[in-house]
Amino acid sequence: MAEKMSEVYETYDMEVYQTMRGRGAFILNTDKGVRQVKQLDVNESRLRAEYQFKERLVQNGFTYIDRCVKNNRDELVTYDRYGNPFVIREFFDGREININNIDEIRAAVRNLAEFHLISKRFFERTEGDVHVRINSDFKKRNQELKRVKNFMMKRKSKKDFEEAFLESFNFFYEQAVSCENIFDKKKYNELNKHIGYCHGMYNHHSVFVVGEDEMRLATIGFDKFYVGNQLNDLYHFIRKTLEKNNYDFEVMKEIIETYGGICSLDEKDMEYIYILYLYPEKFYKLGNQYINSPKNWISPKMMEKLDKIIQDEGYKQALLDKLKSIYM
Repeated sequence: MAEKMSEVYETYDMEVYQTMRGRGAFILNTDKGVRQVKQLDVNESRLRAEYQFKERLVQNGFTYIDRCVKNNRDELVTYDRYGNPFVIREFFDGREININNIDEIRAAVRNLAEFHLISKRFFERTEGDVHVRINSDFKKRNQELKRVKNFMMKRKSKKDFEEAFLESFNFFYEQAVSCENIFDKKKYNELNKHIGYCHGMYNHHSVFVVGEDEMRLATIGFDKFYVGNQLNDLYHFIRKTLEKNNYDFEVMKEIIETYGGICSLDEKDMEYIYILYLYPEKFYKLGNQYINSPKNWISPKMMEKLDKIIQDEGYKQALLDKLKSIYM
């Protein structure tokens, strides 16, 4: 492995001092700074779009990001001897934010709002006609949920997970249909003040603390960036953070008010976030995981996940009730 990877490193203008394993990647200490080496899991056109997007972020002042690095042939992708594609990105000597530290949560939210403002400005200047992705595809998701149920129902010999999933299905499916109906009734216009570039997967894994004294943050993991409603990023951060903080409403309030102090939020925006959060996202994903997995053996972890979803539902509903009573 070391010899194979050294072939990749040698195509870049850098001297490697140390190699470490990171989250699904290799982290290099080099004479040019920290670098991340990762096997490419998207097509090259998508990587070029990521490169161009990040360069524009840097040009507009959002500089602490994992920029893509070109090799000595001025290419973004380097192939090893077996034809496997790799990409190198600038990285950081730091740590992920502490998801239980409210000061670091606030800092991550301010960082998100800054990213939204900066990227939205250059989006509006030059790309007003670009395709906007609508993430609130509740109808499609609900059809997929129904297919999972129908598949399980036809199974003659059902495993414990399948029995438990079907037992709880109606409760979660009613929530899912409710979200679809509310969204259609409200006729939310995706082309509103929050349309711009979205990170796509903004959570505590995406934000590095670089330098403990100044609390400087770096943002990574833009693989799934797209143009859409930027409140989707905010919702995703809220959901992931609240799961790690026992559904503490005060944490949610801090996130909303910190973001709202930079990017204004009105009642309709809060309704949008409420509907996204109301949707049984984890139940849907678990069903999707099941339908795409072998059925002769179902991992015990899937039952653990289902039990956790059911257990957390009461906390989630209490949180949503407070959100609705205060902000809507």
